[in-house]
Amino acid sequence: MIDLDSVLKKINLPLGEDDFKEPLSILLNDYSNVSNLNRLGALTFENGIKEKLIARAKLLNFINSNDLEEPSSPIIISGLPRSGTTYLFDLMYCFEEFRAPLTWELFEMMPVAQSKYQRAYKQLKTELRLALFKALVPNLMSIHHMKSNLPEECQLITALDFKSISFAYSARVPNYQDFIGHCNYSSAFMWHKRFLQAMETTKKPGYWLLKDPCHIQHIEEILNAYPDAKFIFIHRNPEEIIGSISSLTFNLRSAFSKGVDNVGLGKESLSFWGNASKEFLKQRRQIPESNMVDINFLNFTNDPIGSIEAIFRKFSIDLNQETREKMLSFVEQKTQLSIKHNYSLDAFGLKEEKVNKVFSAYRNEFNL
Repeated sequence: MIDLDSVLKKINLPLGEDDFKEPLSILLNDYSNVSNLNRLGALTFENGIKEKLIARAKLLNFINSNDLEEPSSPIIISGLPRSGTTYLFDLMYCFEEFRAPLTWELFEMMPVAQSKYQRAYKQLKTELRLALFKALVPNLMSIHHMKSNLPEECQLITALDFKSISFAYSARVPNYQDFIGHCNYSSAFMWHKRFLQAMETTKKPGYWLLKDPCHIQHIEEILNAYPDAKFIFIHRNPEEIIGSISSLTFNLRSAFSKGVDNVGLGKESLSFWGNASKEFLKQRRQIPESNMVDINFLNFTNDPIGSIEAIFRKFSIDLNQETREKMLSFVEQKTQLSIKHNYSLDAFGLKEEKVNKVFSAYRNEFNL
């Protein structure tokens, strides 16, 4: 794996502020010395980093070349990973007043697609990439379903600033994971905002609909970037969460590494998300009560439309009949296509007692 200077020399384009250099340098060092990557992993991640730097350079040029207005206010879905946030994200996307970043828009960021032909071309490229990814990680779609025309998480946007948990999902990068677990994300949300501004040159929505589990520990930075942001948090038993996210990480890392240390992976997941839950409990106090909704995972999965109605009422948004019918249809299809994801804490050297201890404050706060 090449070092930071070598990467930047090959790109040789204006990249804006230098905030990205520290996390990228730590990431590259972990790739070289810790990750135990196979040849496919080394090539994939090297190309991926170059791709993100080029997208960053193109976005910077676009921002500097256009007089762009403030983006629409976001509604942000978050919670610990594997808490049903994707289901809620896709369900709320049925409402035409919401715009979410779609998978093809994140995989093929720049230039912004201005025509029907450009959109179709980028969507096709994304479908091909997803097909290859599915071949490399056969269990992926049963764990985290992805389609080119469905919404996707913000972690692919904050990756423009190289502050994203996505890098730690696909490879063992302990120093990088520790860094992003404790660093300030202000620069990442500056680039996040720039991306939304660029996207709005094709369509300005009533609200942006966004989603990422990592947002629970960066509420302060989000509010600095988007003062009027509204938040929806889903809460699930952490015993289920840690086993599931460890399983997802194992499957991703297995495709790109010579071997995966299950026990070490379990410790990393528990440490990272345990710290995130503590930050969440502190930072959520900054959100006005009128801009925040808390949902219990079991209540949501048992009655998703009822949860949606509560969210819309809280935020004074009209749930019209057309949207309700779209959502009911989506729920029916989701139920029919549901695929069981099998996982356990034991597989990652973890016990329920340990997990419950780490998340004791979080469990008590939300009666889990």
